[in-house]
Amino acid sequence: MRLLKCAFICLGITALLASAYVVKEGDTLWDLSDEFLKDPFAWPDLWENNRHIQDPHWIYPGDSIYLGDSIREETVLTTEKSKYPCNAAISDSALPKGKGYSVTNAGCDNGDERNSDFEDMLGNLRDKDKKSIKKPKPVDEYYYQKRPAPKIFNGYYQLHAPEIYTLDSIKNDKRFFSIRSGEKKEPIIHLPESEVVIGIGKKTDSTLKRGDLVEIIDAKAIEVPTAKGSGFDKFALLRLSGYAKITAIGDTLSRAKIVTTFREIKINQSKAKLKKPLEVINVKGYSQVKEAKMDSLAMIRYSMDPMLVIGTFSYVLVDKGFGQGYNTGDAVAIWEEDKTDASLPPRLIGRGIIVRATENESSVLIREVYSASRRIEVGHRVSVTHSAVIAK
Repeated sequence: MRLLKCAFICLGITALLASAYVVKEGDTLWDLSDEFLKDPFAWPDLWENNRHIQDPHWIYPGDSIYLGDSIREETVLTTEKSKYPCNAAISDSALPKGKGYSVTNAGCDNGDERNSDFEDMLGNLRDKDKKSIKKPKPVDEYYYQKRPAPKIFNGYYQLHAPEIYTLDSIKNDKRFFSIRSGEKKEPIIHLPESEVVIGIGKKTDSTLKRGDLVEIIDAKAIEVPTAKGSGFDKFALLRLSGYAKITAIGDTLSRAKIVTTFREIKINQSKAKLKKPLEVINVKGYSQVKEAKMDSLAMIRYSMDPMLVIGTFSYVLVDKGFGQGYNTGDAVAIWEEDKTDASLPPRLIGRGIIVRATENESSVLIREVYSASRRIEVGHRVSVTHSAVIAK
């Protein structure tokens, strides 16, 4: 009997190890879901199976991830577990020292168990019966904690980052082609399984085949304030709306079926483009930028949702790019100037990360907002606080 118990235990341990994966630098739940579950959009299931992961957008080299009972690999890679960013925190010279207000950094937890903060922000999607735990009231004395360098860049945000084009450049770009509804009665909202017709066929692209994925891109004209604020420049703002799969190919047109959507698809202002592999940057670390001159800072020129409050996980456009040292992966701070007295230092009201940079413009994802009463707005200044070290 004892021998039989030992055999069962050994089989259980072997099965568990065969379903485990050790995170390497540059991995994301999106990529791991694509590789092991054959569906990148199944990353929430992978997150649900790994309760020790606090924030699904940040996983760290050396962490062990349970892939599920259906995954069986012959070899399991093991790497030395690296320290969490919070363990190597650096002080933030922009924040007051001594008594003040305590800022807890999102995702910084030296323990292995997930607390309920992140799921509470999502609205308890996984467990409607979960009761939020009341936190004890803080004591009278507060202080600013040391803040770590930014977490490793996530390619998922790079995929959804908006792009900005001049109107002439998008008209002459042959990668983009037309798209219209393929339904007999055009629906108000195009959902998955809806049919579309795209302006590409065998005569325009001989390599086209059934099953190819097409990006559906929302392309609308926008007016952006000039740097001096004396007028407006016209651009085309592009954002990924969803994917469609080609089902039939003609000479100049093809039919496709929508497989997933990220936002409402407005056919009358959409473009299509064949899906290409995304060149995700690999950030291996950060170097701190100690100071910056106020006159050289970038400025927020446009918000993706101009009528709504700019909050966490919102995208904004700034008027500097890699030509001025604002590179993809760099971490930035958002500042509010006091116009009444130029001698007063600016207020730090938020932080973000550059998710896509062109020569003269950048898309910034807001990651932290520090004040409920002072909003991030168009015209606020942006400075680089940490430069990304890119792995070759």
